[in-house]
Amino acid sequence: HLRRVLGDWVVDVAHSGPLVVLRTPPGSAHVVGSALDRSSLPEVLGTVAGDDTLIVVADEDVGGSSLADQLRELAGLA
Repeated sequence: HLRRVLGDWVVDVAHSGPLVVLRTPPGSAHVVGSALDRSSLPEVLGTVAGDDTLIVVADEDVGGSSLADQLRELAGLA
């Protein structure tokens, strides 16, 4: 389910420190945030969704760079 949602809605992935920023089409960030929250990925501490931007907080043991790479791959952007 997560791979499908990310593949359908995520258009860009960036990171800074423990934060990963996902860009989506307008009005779609909450869909991606909900899917990430429900996925129970241990690397994801939580999400905050706006209209077309989503911030994902990475576990400090994993880091934003590694989580961004993982989400980019799941979204088919790698």
